[in-house]
Formats: sequence, C-alpha cells, structure tokens
Amino acid sequence: MIESVLNTVSLSGLLLALSVAASTSYIVYQVWFHPLAAYPGPFLAKLTNLYSAVHAFREDRHEDLYRLHQRHGRIVRIGPNRVTILDIRALEPIYGHQANVQKAEWYSGFYSISIFNAIDRSVHARKRRVMSQAFSDQAVRAMEPHILSTIRDWCLALGDQHPNQQQELGDATKGRKDANDGWSRPKDMVHWSACLIFDALGEICFGKTFNTSLSNENHFFFPLMALNVRILNICGQMPLLRHLGLDKYLRWGTDADRDRQVAFSRKQLSTRLAAKESQRRDIIHYLQLARDPETGQGYSQTELIGEVTLLLGAGADTANTALTAIWYFLSQHPSICSRLTTLVRSTFPTLESIVSGPALSSSGMGYLRACIEETMRLCPPVPMDLPREVLPGGLRVLEWEFPAGTIVGVPTYSLHHSPEHFDRPFEYDPSRWLLRGSDNTLSADEGVSAEVMSRQRAAFIPFSVGPRACIGRAVAMVELEVSVARALWLYDMRLAKGTEHLGVGKNGEYKIKDNFIVGKEGPVLEFRKRGIPQQAI
Repeated sequence: MIESVLNTVSLSGLLLALSVAASTSYIVYQVWFHPLAAYPGPFLAKLTNLYSAVHAFREDRHEDLYRLHQRHGRIVRIGPNRVTILDIRALEPIYGHQANVQKAEWYSGFYSISIFNAIDRSVHARKRRVMSQAFSDQAVRAMEPHILSTIRDWCLALGDQHPNQQQELGDATKGRKDANDGWSRPKDMVHWSACLIFDALGEICFGKTFNTSLSNENHFFFPLMALNVRILNICGQMPLLRHLGLDKYLRWGTDADRDRQVAFSRKQLSTRLAAKESQRRDIIHYLQLARDPETGQGYSQTELIGEVTLLLGAGADTANTALTAIWYFLSQHPSICSRLTTLVRSTFPTLESIVSGPALSSSGMGYLRACIEETMRLCPPVPMDLPREVLPGGLRVLEWEFPAGTIVGVPTYSLHHSPEHFDRPFEYDPSRWLLRGSDNTLSADEGVSAEVMSRQRAAFIPFSVGPRACIGRAVAMVELEVSVARALWLYDMRLAKGTEHLGVGKNGEYKIKDNFIVGKEGPVLEFRKRGIPQQAI
C-alpha cells in the first residue's frame, strides 16, 4: 500500500513537473521566440487572447487600444498571434483589394453567412457583385420614397404629433407632457434612432414599415440585437469561449426572443416573395433580379434570409449609432445646433422639399454633412480593429513581415483620434470638414486648407475601406441627412431635465461601449414644434 501511495505521489509530481515545464516553455516561446515577439504589448496579451476577451466584456476595447498605442507606438501585439497597427499606410495592405488576407475567425460567430461576414473571399466576391446591384445609385434613388415615408412618421412621432401613435411607447417616452407648453414627452434617442433605422430597413428590405415609431409590438428586436453583437464580440476575441459554450450562457433566457426574431424575419421574407406582382423597388426586388455577371447566379431564398437578417441586425445598429450620436453632439453644442437649424430652415421652404439631391448636397448645406462626418469621426459606429487573417504567402505591411495565420487590423477609434491627422482630436468641430472659403456661410477663420483636408480624409474610415467596406453607405447617408434636416426644420429641441449627464464621456465625447457595434445611452430630448412663442412656455 505504501508503495502504491509513493507511486501515486511520484506520478503526480511528474505530471506537475511536466505541466510546469510545458507552461514555462510556452511562456518563453511566446515572449522571446514567437514571430511576433519583437512587438510591444501587454504581457498577458502575448500569452492568451483572454486579454482582448476581458476588455470586450468590459466594453472598453476601443479605449484600451488607444491607450496601448499611446504607450507603445504604431504597432502593438494584442494577442498571441495578433497585432494592431495605427498607421494610415497600413489600410491598403490590410484592407485593400490586393491584400493577402481574409476575414478572421471572429466573423464566424454570426448565425448565417452574408456579404458582411463571409470569410471565403470567392464567396464574398460573388455576394458583393450581386448585392452591389441592390445598392446602386439608381436603386437607392428608387428606394428613397419608402425611406421618406418612414421619416415622415418618425418626425411626427418625435413631437407626439402622429395620429396613430400609441400614447405610451415603452420606457423611451415615459414622462409628463404638459399640453400647454408644447414640448413632447422625453425621447430617449437611442431608442428613437433605432426606431427610424429599423422601420426604414423594413421598408427597403420587405416593402413595409415595422411601425416601431408608433407601436411597441416589435421593440423586442432592439435589446436582442444589442445582446447579440456584445456576445459576438466577446467570444470572437477568443473563439475557444464559444466552443466552451459561453455564448449560450450569456444568451441565457433569450431563446424565445431569438426564435421570435428568426420567425419574424422569415415571415416578412415569405410575404414579400409571395407578392410577385409588387412594384416596390426594394432590396428584395433588386436581389431577385440581380445576377452575378460572371456566373449568372442570383440569391437563393436561404441567402436572402441571411442577408436581410444581417441588415436588420448589424446594419440597423451601425446607422442607429451614427444618428444617436448626432443628437448627442447637437444637444451638447447649442451654438452648432442653432446654426445648423437656421441653415436648414432658410434653405428649404417646406418640409417636403427636404430630400436627397442637389439642394441637400449643395455647398450651402455642406455644414449638415460636416456635422454628420464629425460625429462619425468622434463616434465611429464600429470603433474596433476589424480583424484580418494573413493567408499563406505572408503579408508585408510597411516595414513589418507577418506569417500566415497572423491576425492584423487598424483600430478605427484610435485612428480617428490621432493627433497626426486631426488637430484637437477630441474636440467636436464640424468646420474641420469644410474647405476654407468654399461657401459664403463660413467666417474667415473657419474651414481648413486642402492639405489639411487631404490629411484628415486619409484617416477617416467610418465605413471601412476596400472590397469589404460598407455596401449600404449611400442608404445610410440618405437616412441620416434627411431625418436630421427634417427634424430640425420641424422642431426646436432641448435636453430633458435630469438627463443632462447621460452619454457624457471624457473630454465631452459621447460615452460609448465597444461591443463591436457601439453600446450607448442618451441623450434624452424633448421636441417642440417651431414657431411657438417663448411666452407660451
């Protein structure tokens, strides 16, 4: 018996010694001999992707990456096999058309394969060729009447003016409304921006609005989408976590809503496909007609559901972030809001004259686009480093050589706050996007030179760059420009009392959470129809 105990102790000691030796060897290799060993970064990150997963759980990866680059310089090792590079010259080698990379395993966490998350480059190329026909300039112009229909409902609902509006629309509109002062119920713009974008996507995807601006019925989508992208980001940083079932644990209790979401999307698609004689020029219309010019293939019904489901999720949340952040910055900068409001009201004689086109894109209205672009600079809808995996043959980025399997990326939030490209990088200054002397609405000291503008444009990537850049950019800009202009034409606005602190971050920035797509809170605003005299308050 004693011999058996001794043998057991000896075996345990041997196993412990082997474990210590293996761990030591791994640490020594990762820190001193790995192909990425020369690059600086947190010690823990050199050993495990848990470093990035923890910051994803904390929802502060964008801030952490900014701090790391401030400390270590242009290149930082943020995982055993992963680096992030803060240099605009890295954009083309990593994200360009000739880049020897593919999307990293991070993207495999989505439920279906779409143009956004297709890892195989040939699959993505086919999808892009087909989908680009649904987002051509001609297609976007044909979709605009449906987007405008949604914006009309939304604008009326903002001021509690819509005849079909439910009196209470969930937590977002709770609050006293005094009929004598003209101000609306408080509107949480995170919720109300989501309503507009989601309803517009219903119009342009399925041929009908989801009426979230007027009814509670489909509001269950919003928290579910936010949870999905957060889980995706956490587990995507360390795919082992997904294999261990962490995503199921984090999603605990939401299965019914998830099933409801999928069933809802399938029902909308089936209804739309059954309307064979529909004259609606929506995305489904174009995708049904579109054929890959190289293969002649179109989209199967399974692919259609995958594309529209992603549009309703990630597509809705990115535009929602931009719209919410615009309202935050306008509410925090009354002089800028007043200037933009005056410009809109003096340019457009009627509400219905505010549509995309020459008037909205003229140099005189350049200040509106400048406010939107400055918002997306300070608050990029996707602030993270979009990860790309180096393919066989390796990748050269500037002076660095990376072997196959390395994950590389450029952190958008850090780039948008780089003092190398942006003067006063944390200051909200729309005039930085206007050329000096370009229109008569600018004072002598406003705007920037062509040289400065070129420097800024090179580092401005809210929609990403290259073949995987956001294909819905044109639609998003129509939604943002027209909705903001129409709301300012119709209403005065103010922060709801007691909510002034919501969303206020460091340096006056919009306080965001990096969940791949931004998590956010506030502002909460009240709207009053223009023209009500001050004494009526």
